[in-house]
Amino acid sequence: MQYLDYGFADKAAIVTGAGTGIGQACAVELAKGGAKVALFGRRIEKLEETRAECLKYTSDVLAVSVDVSDGEAVKKAVAEVNAAFGKVDILINNAGIESRLQPGESFFGDLFDRLTPEEYMRFFEIHTLGHYQMCLAVVPGMQERKFGRVVNITSVTGVNGQYSTPGYTASKAAAICQTKAFAKKYGPDNITFNSIAPGMVDTPMKIDATPEEYAYVASITPMGRVAQPIDIARVAMFFAQENLFVTAQNIVVDGGSNIF
Repeated sequence: MQYLDYGFADKAAIVTGAGTGIGQACAVELAKGGAKVALFGRRIEKLEETRAECLKYTSDVLAVSVDVSDGEAVKKAVAEVNAAFGKVDILINNAGIESRLQPGESFFGDLFDRLTPEEYMRFFEIHTLGHYQMCLAVVPGMQERKFGRVVNITSVTGVNGQYSTPGYTASKAAAICQTKAFAKKYGPDNITFNSIAPGMVDTPMKIDATPEEYAYVASITPMGRVAQPIDIARVAMFFAQENLFVTAQNIVVDGGSNIF
């Protein structure tokens, strides 16, 4: 009910990385607000799980298997959404990857300086190029209607450079900067571009995190816990609302754990 005033009813949205975690939470919250929702991701079985949850709140939900780093696949998928919904009003770029760790490994001690060029660039293909291609695919329609809301999920590591590997942090920093560039370019068309930089979030992507890591992050967080996907989704809903005079902004959502 809290999103009724955000104007989601009658809006059409795309959420990438919608099969689990933050993307799933964003999709469900948009559905609760009455939006038509297209779910993008590589694993169709996970998208169908999200679709089933969204259908509890809205009758228009589309699941599309797509890799956002594949430009032609992105164009085809967005065309499918336009054919089904007639438009795209909201885009939440959430698709992301992390390096997988073996037992006993750490990002700093084992992966920090051992990424192959292919592994390094894969972060940029998803986190930066993926955002770029998704934005380019939806912007023309938004320009025609003089309305659009784009929310890019990045990371606090793109702000402070801490944790993980250089490829991950650098790609997230690039995504934040790219968001600002799009905001400046398309602001005259009433299209806003904002980004969210989460801290540690309890999602399936954190499968390699140990209980000790979760406990440590909670201990240094003034709000006393690690974020849940809904915590990020609620901020995304703010940026996706109809009546918004905010663009080119990046909000850190970490409960205060990275105060510096």
